[in-house]
Amino acid sequence: MNEQQLRYIHAIEREESIQKASSSLGKSPSTVARVVKNCENELGAVLFRRVGRKMILTPEGETVTDMGKRILTCFLRLEEWVDNCGCRKEGNPGKGHLWTEHEIRYLLCIREYQNISRAAQELYVAQPSLSQMLKELETDLGAEVFLRGKGGVEESFFGRELLNRLEEVRDLFTQLRIELEEFQELKKGTITFCIPLNPGTYLLPRIIPAFRERFPGIRIRIRENNSHGLEQLMIGGKVDFYVLHFHEEREQVRYEMFFEDPFYLVIPKSKKLRLGLPDGKKLTGEDLAGLREEPFVMVSARQKLRLVADQILRNAKLEPDICCTTKSMETVKRLVAAGTGVTFLPGSYLNLYSGVEGLVCYPLDRSLEGVWKLAVACPKEGKMPKSSREFLRLLTETLGQMSVSGSLHFTYD
Repeated sequence: MNEQQLRYIHAIEREESIQKASSSLGKSPSTVARVVKNCENELGAVLFRRVGRKMILTPEGETVTDMGKRILTCFLRLEEWVDNCGCRKEGNPGKGHLWTEHEIRYLLCIREYQNISRAAQELYVAQPSLSQMLKELETDLGAEVFLRGKGGVEESFFGRELLNRLEEVRDLFTQLRIELEEFQELKKGTITFCIPLNPGTYLLPRIIPAFRERFPGIRIRIRENNSHGLEQLMIGGKVDFYVLHFHEEREQVRYEMFFEDPFYLVIPKSKKLRLGLPDGKKLTGEDLAGLREEPFVMVSARQKLRLVADQILRNAKLEPDICCTTKSMETVKRLVAAGTGVTFLPGSYLNLYSGVEGLVCYPLDRSLEGVWKLAVACPKEGKMPKSSREFLRLLTETLGQMSVSGSLHFTYD
């Protein structure tokens, strides 16, 4: 790769168009397209995809631009430092040098061996070619990088600082290539993860088709069970990650919270007038006080959904009359619709298996802490495979879109 390629890629990302990028760069569209295509061929990765009239970064493209911005920042600082050194001849300051990865590797190899001939052997290039490259670069910079001697070369004062700065750039290029190599995993391989049955029912049909479209070579294995059993599989290293409704933290697990799912008070439509709950506002503890004589239908104790419901009741200072418990959230909802009692359910579950016919759903004030957080859990030790990280990135994006569009939650009107 080289500095010019990174500048062209950054311009296309900024403008979302080759035509606009070429205008800002003062180059023809064909030149910009050719330079970027050569870069893609060199990296073995497609950096942009066309969406309508826009050029949008692929996941590989995002990796290149993120790292490329750091590399370009290093080049900018390097250029400022060279100008401040006053090495360039009058009339030449500010011209700049467009660095290539090859040049950096060649210079640092000469530094390592302190001998141009030995460096040329290591690099599999002709010694005259390496000497010529060094001479042209020193002319461009306006200062000697190496001082020649009979036994080899040694760094000049200017060269020592220059090479130190180039080592930082070399390390960034190396890191970029390592990250791009990880994308090769996305052409084949397997993701294995855990998710409880109910979240899987509403999330996976939205995520897996989109993921398969992007990465058709990846196989997906899903383990579905109760929350405790799935967590043990993840801790035991038998799955890559675990999607869960977070409740309490475990020491050996790293968590990333990425979505909040608010709870609703759910009552039979037939009781709406009698209970007289206020419309058009989120219910507070005072509003729930009128439910003291109402029977509650709940999921079984220790289920995570029940733990949140119990927290709402504690905050409302309400001791419920629990007339019925069941392990099935759907059974709870249908019993409420049949007039058996009232309950608390998260927004994502209100339209999960059946709709809200026969029900009235009231949002709750945040003071009642009626919310559970969707999280990803993975072991603290070890690095998650690239394929799994891409799946989670798509999961987060999709949840964000669902939240904004309102397709995830039922909203009381």
